[in-house]
Amino acid sequence: PRPSLKMAAVPYYLLVALFLSFVHYTLGGSATLVPMSKYQIDLDVSPDRRWIPLLEHFKSSAPLVVDYFQQFVPSKMEQEVLEKIMADLDKYLGEYGQEMKAIADYWTIDLGIIVGLNFAYEFRRLGGGHPNITNGSEPNPPQYRPSACTSIVVQDSGGHVYHGRNLDWSIPNDLRNLTVQVEFIRSGKVLYTGVVTAGFVGILTGIHPDGYSISINERDLGGEVVIDFLEGVLEGAWSPTHLVRKTFETAANYDQSLQMLSKEKVTAPVYYITAGKAPGCGTVLTRDRNFLRDMWTLSPTSTPADWYRLQTNYDHWKKVDPYDNRRYYGNLYMERLGLKDGATLNGLFKVLTEWPIQNNYTSLTVLMDPLKYTIQAYNVYTPKQ
Repeated sequence: PRPSLKMAAVPYYLLVALFLSFVHYTLGGSATLVPMSKYQIDLDVSPDRRWIPLLEHFKSSAPLVVDYFQQFVPSKMEQEVLEKIMADLDKYLGEYGQEMKAIADYWTIDLGIIVGLNFAYEFRRLGGGHPNITNGSEPNPPQYRPSACTSIVVQDSGGHVYHGRNLDWSIPNDLRNLTVQVEFIRSGKVLYTGVVTAGFVGILTGIHPDGYSISINERDLGGEVVIDFLEGVLEGAWSPTHLVRKTFETAANYDQSLQMLSKEKVTAPVYYITAGKAPGCGTVLTRDRNFLRDMWTLSPTSTPADWYRLQTNYDHWKKVDPYDNRRYYGNLYMERLGLKDGATLNGLFKVLTEWPIQNNYTSLTVLMDPLKYTIQAYNVYTPKQ
């Protein structure tokens, strides 16, 4: 029954990548980083079968997914929205909807659970947790904060751009291995690589062989989240995570990816952080549902005073919430390293594994080099999860 609802001769960056790919890190006696498992998904296979290699591996975890979801029982309004979408998945979600149905069928769980999980970003509560407390004295922080993130793009003195990110998603440790590194194949070639959680069809972090990478940070503006979401779906807007996947499947280069991420309507506000293979190709896009609010781009030439962009979950031109000042600490760590040491994969790794950039709710860390098409992705296991 279905439940309900090599050394001097080898370039430095390769040594770093090789080292990081085999080592399990235990940091500060607390968090442990484990390289993600790797899979392939063939996009030439029909939507109802392409995810089976991943689904079969994690089939025994399906009950845990159900239990997790049921901690966040949708409100009556959310249930009504999900029911409306499920009534015509092909119309509203196309091929991605077909994939969701196939996931539910293969795992023998309710379709509403899979659809609900896939719209975790929009519903905000799912995957959220206690806020990151960075000042130690906030008297009344909110009891709940949606999924938080830190994304950084850096450029060295030669114009080489790197991209790193943390995702603070308060999910249990026993579910974190469900997040894996996937190569998406078409016509026998790797089309792109994404970090994917089994059961989800959207992408929060990924990289394309033609030299660009993307990560998503949550942007929470409040408002009528469910109503805005429904209106967006009915108007043909993209879920932010689905738009990332569609961009990887259709945009041939960095400039085209910026065009898609800037112009397409989305169902919820979001930050898109992008990096490319040419100097100056690093941008934070601040998106409202229907338009681009701001484009914050790297300078074509790095200087000691201007060589990176760091984005958390607040508009970069505004003050942050006092209880969650990851921006201050991130900038502090970046400036301490400086251009020479900071604008490297190793520099990004150091910053992303320092408190509070890494904290009790950090579930993954990813390092990407668009020029070399390399990605290192880690599941992060923390003591409080």
